[in-house]
Amino acid sequence: MLQETKSYSKGFRLADSDYCAPDFRRLKMLQSLIELDFRYNRDITVYAVKMDTAIHALNKFAKAYLGRSVFELLQDRIYREALYLLQYTKHSVKEISELLGFCDSGYFCRWFKQRNGQTAKVYRKGFKT
Repeated sequence: MLQETKSYSKGFRLADSDYCAPDFRRLKMLQSLIELDFRYNRDITVYAVKMDTAIHALNKFAKAYLGRSVFELLQDRIYREALYLLQYTKHSVKEISELLGFCDSGYFCRWFKQRNGQTAKVYRKGFKT
């Protein structure tokens, strides 16, 4: 019996088996690498080297299966972590910017506002009321 894995995978696997299509394995590897390294590594070249592929090919692969470039996937993961840290920790905005690998808290604040439409402090206040 075949079972659809996920809408983004464009692949199938046997429901009673550990077999996954090679592209699905590569997709899981990319997601795992981003999850492990997103705080420390923003260089997409490193992900391409770890996956033994060219940057262009890796971006094409990510766009085909996820509709986003590797850079966009990385930025999305950093954004989700920023949201989590602002909601569930007492770290200051400056500490959060350092935890996420931003060299300047001002840059983090501009980056966050561009993605969220409000500053990190305003976003956090929305959860305290």
